[in-house]
Amino acid sequence: MPALHYYPADLALALRQHWPAEAPPLPATEVLTAFISTLYQASLLAEEGRPVVCHVVLATQAELEAQAVTLTDFHLLRFAEPRAYSEQELRRLSPAVQQASSLLAVAPTAAASLELWGLLFSEHQWDQLVDQPRLTTARPPHALLVQVSGPGSLVFYHGAQRVLTLQRGRIEGHGFVSFPKAWAGARFVENRQLAGDALAGPILTPEQQELLMRLTLQMQRRALTRIRASGHGALVVLVPTDRVEALTAPSGALRPKYRVLPGQAGPRFPAVVQAVVRRLAALGEVSWAHYQRAQDAELLALTAEIEHFADYLAGLAAVDGAVVLTQQVALVGFGVEIQATQVPLERVYRALDLEAQQLQPLAVDHGGTRHRAAYRLCLAAPECLTIVVSQDGTVQFVHEQAGQIIVWDQLTY
Repeated sequence: MPALHYYPADLALALRQHWPAEAPPLPATEVLTAFISTLYQASLLAEEGRPVVCHVVLATQAELEAQAVTLTDFHLLRFAEPRAYSEQELRRLSPAVQQASSLLAVAPTAAASLELWGLLFSEHQWDQLVDQPRLTTARPPHALLVQVSGPGSLVFYHGAQRVLTLQRGRIEGHGFVSFPKAWAGARFVENRQLAGDALAGPILTPEQQELLMRLTLQMQRRALTRIRASGHGALVVLVPTDRVEALTAPSGALRPKYRVLPGQAGPRFPAVVQAVVRRLAALGEVSWAHYQRAQDAELLALTAEIEHFADYLAGLAAVDGAVVLTQQVALVGFGVEIQATQVPLERVYRALDLEAQQLQPLAVDHGGTRHRAAYRLCLAAPECLTIVVSQDGTVQFVHEQAGQIIVWDQLTY
């Protein structure tokens, strides 16, 4: 059965169904549909040869000014004369609001139309607060916010809470964050080993598991964001630690041109994570919630270390070849050649849900060289997970499951 595609009226209905009860009410259906329709049409345009990317908040000036106490780091620019809300106006203004810390302000009028009345600039990236530590008192607007991330790609938020995602004409249920989150607990991140001797006992509590998973996702997301922003593609491979030697042996599937010696740069991320754990223990609670709340200079410095690690991984990914990490997130090497060219590859499937219960067949050659290398590697070494970033910025997770190569499309940031 062909996949159903969603259009503005369907999206307006779905958004209303998923809209949090505690959130401000959405506008009338016809206004909300017009709002979404214009965003969708704008996403299909280009500004100076680049796809339209922008961020929008649907709220009146009075509604945002009423939140002035909590929106302490927002600077509001009001237009002397409101502009018509149209796809061309969005296209022209999009370069000013590509960063997630910037928003175009749109509001309904008395005549049940829409107008662009200003811009908001912030010191924080509102759409990443869910995954980043709350070492700031800043909060996003208590309103409907939308990220236009490429052709036909819309992400709807209530503040920092993602509510709905449209990608490839479908409402996605997993998205960028939930897919790795669902698997990071044990399958592709060796959480207990990552914690090292910073935690006592062989079993982690749910709170400790969440902390380690969130720290890993925070780093991973920043690295992928930096890779996309650079405009080059990349291939990242996660390998079980006990399989590194076999997979990088002369007869293995991975041949690192630049291999990192154990004890040098490789364990940097685990060392920082363990320092975070020790500091939280000293402060009295090892949990992600405590990490988010804590106003502690040492934790802030360690957070910066995690970001630096992500940034230099993104730099290494610019070198021709793959970046290979253990599932403890220790760097094995970069410039890695995939030696699985002789592995027969007949079919690839796109997962339409988290567990890959619904699959869409793809042509083997639907992607580029990196994609085909990732597919063959996952067939040759099913224990590996690969992340492919295309030059156009799309991100895919690739893994072998029940003898099939499965691709999960991720949100583009």
